[in-house]
Amino acid sequence: MRFASDSEQLGRAAAFAARHTAGNAAPIPALSGLRISAADDAVRLTGYDYEASSTVVLAAEVSEPGELLLPGRVFAEIVHALPGGPVEVTTREGVVEIAAGSIEFTLPTLPLADYPELPVPPDSIGVLDAEPFAKAVAQMSRIALREHIVPVLSGTLMEFGEETVTLTASDRFRVAIRELPWKATGSGLPARAVIPARLLADAAKSLGSTEMLTVGVSGDSGEFLLSLGTDQRLTTMRLLDDTYPPLRSKVPRDFVGSVTLGSEDLRAALRRVCIVADRYSAVALTITSGEVIVGAAGDVDTRGRERLPARLTGDVATVAFNASYLLDGLDGLDAPYAHLAFNEGVRPALLTGRDTLDGDDRPESLYVAMPRRLPS
Repeated sequence: MRFASDSEQLGRAAAFAARHTAGNAAPIPALSGLRISAADDAVRLTGYDYEASSTVVLAAEVSEPGELLLPGRVFAEIVHALPGGPVEVTTREGVVEIAAGSIEFTLPTLPLADYPELPVPPDSIGVLDAEPFAKAVAQMSRIALREHIVPVLSGTLMEFGEETVTLTASDRFRVAIRELPWKATGSGLPARAVIPARLLADAAKSLGSTEMLTVGVSGDSGEFLLSLGTDQRLTTMRLLDDTYPPLRSKVPRDFVGSVTLGSEDLRAALRRVCIVADRYSAVALTITSGEVIVGAAGDVDTRGRERLPARLTGDVATVAFNASYLLDGLDGLDAPYAHLAFNEGVRPALLTGRDTLDGDDRPESLYVAMPRRLPS
């Protein structure tokens, strides 16, 4: 095999595909490899670690078609480190030579026969805008449970409708629900799929935010997969067990009061007062008819407070939240105003977005958070 390409383009392609090579911890050595196929003036690079696969195709000058398997992450690092310009990749007697001007590297090949069969990507069922999707699944990955005590809660639930995709994540102390517009293109849409949350966020980020994403879901022949792709890139991910709890039923509807204030004002105030306490400390919101006092405390006499103008409906109150949790909720609103509906004690509160101070709640983003007991 012999081909030439631009080092920057090949470096980006190798980095994308090598994300799903298994590295030194591979259960079999072949899974640490990057599979490269060259033919018809195009090169295909594939990485696979049983949980996910990534494939990318780029244009190249192919003088000798062929296919090989080489150490994936090392190859990606080498090409990434090369200066801009042409790079030539050649196989010769069981090794791969990588040459760019006066720079030369040699890598061993791996047995291609040991490489497992790749899962068949599912057919497309719809397309959505990459940028809002990447932002939404990034928020879900911060909220989903990190431990494997409840494996299904380490995933993001995707529910497919004719015009919207609904994302849900929870760590048992909070629930985030986000609706995104999309265009369904397949018939017989699956009702839902649960995807490892951090794997999904990484895939959306690596695919970029400037294009439309094609979405596929399959459950045939034991292969339960979700795929995300663009014209040149494709990632497949194995699904988690679909026993996701009905969390929408946990969204509270009755409250003793609510307050509306600027989303960015509240976000900035939380970050400032947390200078004297970490992001995981309790932040108290003292809510009155015309303002919210955001307060946090550190050791001894270290405290921070900030007053923000606000519009109150219902009872005055003081409620406390984990500061990081509240920030995660704000990051998912994408609205100029935040509307916090609250109850007494440690009953769940609901955070939604509004376009105006007196407007209606935007239904596409819901965030349920459990308050903390007030600091003494």
